[in-house]
Amino acid sequence: MPDKPLETTWLGTRVKPAVRRGRRGARRLLRTARSRIRPRIAALGPNPLALGSLVVAAPQDVAGGAARLDALVVTTESCGQGESIAADALEVLIEAERASVPIVLVVTATHQLGHPLAAVASHLVTLNPECAAEIREFAGAERTALIGSDESAAAQLRNVLDLTQARLGSR
Repeated sequence: MPDKPLETTWLGTRVKPAVRRGRRGARRLLRTARSRIRPRIAALGPNPLALGSLVVAAPQDVAGGAARLDALVVTTESCGQGESIAADALEVLIEAERASVPIVLVVTATHQLGHPLAAVASHLVTLNPECAAEIREFAGAERTALIGSDESAAAQLRNVLDLTQARLGSR
């Protein structure tokens, strides 16, 4: 039996932390690769983007596996009308926020920027070039994107994931 605890020895102070950092880095690298090869997104309600076949999770599935998602795509119509967010949508948004999943709001008109969901969403995208400047002014250029409505579903998905790229490397 050693006279010193393992945590205070050279092995405990130098080797074990280095191994932990290596494992953490490998997991981050594998998650980033998985997100690039086979991204997982969820859509809350009807979605104006052409992501129908690429959406892999329903909002009900978010509660259990939000940490595995790369993005949650929402619209103001899917989260209730008026000045509040519907209770069932609020639960999904809270779970996504807890798991640090980027919430991407698809804005179709500038009046939607007054909805409470615009304040909750981490990123904003639009298909309408006429409201792109106002959205950029509202949220900043690093959190907004203009996506072409004539693009394929894969190209639209890649644009959404490129917008949330900072998160892929930091998870």
